[in-house]
Amino acid sequence: MRRDPGGLDIRKTAPRGSRDYGLARDPRIDLLLVHAVHDALRRDLRRLVTWSRTCLPVVTSGWIDFLRYLTTYLDADADVLWPVLLGRNLSGPDPERTAAEMAQARRRVTLLAATVDDCLTGRGPGSRTAEYMTRLDTALTAYLDYEQSVVLPLVATCITTSEWADFDAAQRHPLGLRSGVALCAWLIDGTPPDRQQAIRQLFPPGVRLAHRWFGARHTRRIRSGEPVPDTSSQLGHAQRRVR
Repeated sequence: MRRDPGGLDIRKTAPRGSRDYGLARDPRIDLLLVHAVHDALRRDLRRLVTWSRTCLPVVTSGWIDFLRYLTTYLDADADVLWPVLLGRNLSGPDPERTAAEMAQARRRVTLLAATVDDCLTGRGPGSRTAEYMTRLDTALTAYLDYEQSVVLPLVATCITTSEWADFDAAQRHPLGLRSGVALCAWLIDGTPPDRQQAIRQLFPPGVRLAHRWFGARHTRRIRSGEPVPDTSSQLGHAQRRVR
């Protein structure tokens, strides 16, 4: 079982509820997908924390979807976004220090997710699932708040549309009709109708059409909480990144 590496004190966080869903300074760089992913991760983790306090510790489709999208987003941050930001002459906070703080925060989130997965699959104490899920909630919330208050303002001033397109594609990985429909359904779950429409417009017409037919099925599967196969292979890549 993994050890919790301890908390990271990230003080420059934005107040909850203050997120800006507008555009970056370059109007061609739309931050909607980033904010939609952030909101979906927060939503899933709120549900998972509540679930972990009242249900038996088993792997569910809700957990495995959350884990997949969390890993994809953290990888996109580390592999695509930060190399670009560090290559710029940035003003404001020390970019190297900020990058180090974000890397430490990603490491904590990844290790806590692996610990929760151990508890759910029998490799760790199931009785501590709720405890570690709550720690994961705290760590991920701090990470996302910090990114929104410190990192995204940097994006608004220094990234090109081509570089942003690379980050956008990395968040959607793997690309394809089936994965696009699943991602679209995950992002809009529980959102108001007007926001659902805005998120759908982030996807190509084929994905939007397929989502009309299959999106509801995906949402029902998430909410049903049925057990799914072991997730050890799902975490393999993320665990190798933090060793």
